[in-house]
Amino acid sequence: MDKVCIVGGLRSFIGVEKGMYKHLTAEEIGADVLRALLNKYKISENDIDGIIVGNSVGGCGNPARLLTLEAGLPENIPALTVDTQCGSGLEAMAIAAAKIEAGLGDLFIAGGAESCSTKPIRTRNENHPDYIKDGNNVYNVAKFVPGSPDELTMFRGAERVAVKWNMDKDELDAWALRSHRLATQTRDEAPLNDIIIAPNMRNRDEEVNADETVRPKISEKLLKRLQPLVPNGKYVTAGNACLTQDGAAFVIICSKKYAEEHNLKIEAELVDVLSVGVDPNCSPASTVPVVEKLLERNALKVQDITAWEFNEAFAVIDVLATKELGIPETRYNIFGGAIAYGHPYGASGGIITLHLLKALDRLEAAHENSYGVCSIAAAGGIGTAMLIRKV
Repeated sequence: MDKVCIVGGLRSFIGVEKGMYKHLTAEEIGADVLRALLNKYKISENDIDGIIVGNSVGGCGNPARLLTLEAGLPENIPALTVDTQCGSGLEAMAIAAAKIEAGLGDLFIAGGAESCSTKPIRTRNENHPDYIKDGNNVYNVAKFVPGSPDELTMFRGAERVAVKWNMDKDELDAWALRSHRLATQTRDEAPLNDIIIAPNMRNRDEEVNADETVRPKISEKLLKRLQPLVPNGKYVTAGNACLTQDGAAFVIICSKKYAEEHNLKIEAELVDVLSVGVDPNCSPASTVPVVEKLLERNALKVQDITAWEFNEAFAVIDVLATKELGIPETRYNIFGGAIAYGHPYGASGGIITLHLLKALDRLEAAHENSYGVCSIAAAGGIGTAMLIRKV
C-alpha cells in the first residue's frame, strides 16, 4: 500500500454571502481555483483519476461534475460530490486517500466549493410530513435532528455546548477578537498569498483582493453589544460565530510513487483521517472525541503535534480545543479562524488544510516529520479530523 501525499493546493479569497461573489456560482468559483491549481503544479489532465468536491447547499445534480466541466477539463475525468455539511471537504480528502490506498487511482483533486449567495431557495413538498398547510414552507437550514425542523439548530447546539462546559461569554468574545487580530496580521504580512487566488468575476466591475469579512477594527465594546442568537440564550452571538460564505479550496492528493515519478515536491503525508458521531444537538462537541481518537489511533499526544487548525464555526470550539483538549494557543489557528475568514461549508476542509501546511512551515520551517492536525465539527453531530506529517 503506497503512502498518500499532499502536493499542495489553492483556495479562493473568501466572500460573505451576498457580497463580492453574489453573482458567482460554486461551480464557477471552484472551476477557477481548480484550473489555477493544475496550472501552478503543471498537472497533466490525463493523469487525473477523479475530482472529489465537498458541497452542502448547492442544487444537487452532482456539482462536482459541473465544476469539472466548467474548468474545461476533459469529459472522461469522473467527478464526485460529497455532502457531510461542514465536514464535506475533509471527507472528500478522506475518499481520495482511501482510493489511493486501495489502488483505485494515483492522483485526485479533492476539496470543496460553496456559494451561499446563489444557493437554491428551498421549500417543502406538500407531501412532506413537515409541510405547513397554508403556511410558509421556505427554509434555509436543513433538518439535522429527528423531530420538528428548527432554523436555529446550529446556534442552539453551540449554546448548549457553552452551557454544558460552563463557558464564559467574555472568553468567547476574546477568541473572536483573536481571530480577527491574527487574520488582519496575516493579511498584512502575507504568508498565505501564494495559496490564494481571485476568481474571474465574469466581466463584472468588482475587484477581489482580500478575504471579505476580516475586521481589523472590531472591538470588545462592539461584541458586548451584540444580542444572543438563541432566544433566552446568553453565549452565542453574531460576533463569536462565523458568517455564511462563498469560496473554494482544493488540494492535490497522490500516491508517493506518482509524486516521485513526476518530480512533484511533496508537502506532507496524509497519515490518517476519521470521523466520529456525537449528540446531534451538541454538534460542536464532536471535535473533542474525534481528535482524541485520532491521537490514540496513531499513538500520539497533544504535545506531539506541531500545528492545529480547527474550523472555528463558533468560539465555543476554541474553548474546547484549548481547555478540554489542552492544545497550546501558540500552536492553534495561528493565522486566525473562520470567525474572521468565514465558513464556506464544503470548502472549509480544504481551507484549513492549506492553512495547516503553512502553519507547519512557520512553526517548524526546517523540521521534517512534524505533525499537524485539522478538525471540523459538522452539522448533525459528526466530527472529522485529519493527521498529516510534514516531509
